[in-house]
Amino acid sequence: MQLLKKTGLIAAAFLLIFLLAGWLFIKVSAARNATVYAQQWNDQGTCVIKTYVPHYGNGVPQNIVRALSTSTFFRVYHKDGTLLESTEWVLDMHEDGILDHARWGQNQNRAIYPTDLGYEGWTLPECA
Repeated sequence: MQLLKKTGLIAAAFLLIFLLAGWLFIKVSAARNATVYAQQWNDQGTCVIKTYVPHYGNGVPQNIVRALSTSTFFRVYHKDGTLLESTEWVLDMHEDGILDHARWGQNQNRAIYPTDLGYEGWTLPECA
């Protein structure tokens, strides 16, 4: 009986690891193949905020990940190409860059992006 319990736990652990690895692979592939939907430079021309639409692919696993993920994500880059911030791996909120767009705040060093709970953003001194 003990052997059966251990075998069941080991099988469940392997199944969980397999599902997490599949989810991670699909998310990374979707981000790698994402297309830029919109972009906006700040007034100083030092930083750009880009809205990306991930491409999850076709199939049941991809559709499950798509249903549990956001339709867009945002990245802020410095003019030299350095990635400053990203919502790509934020799992506790959903971004919506299709209906609304990311933009720069009044002082032009705050990137603001839409979410299902309102607006979020980052203050980026590198962009001033």
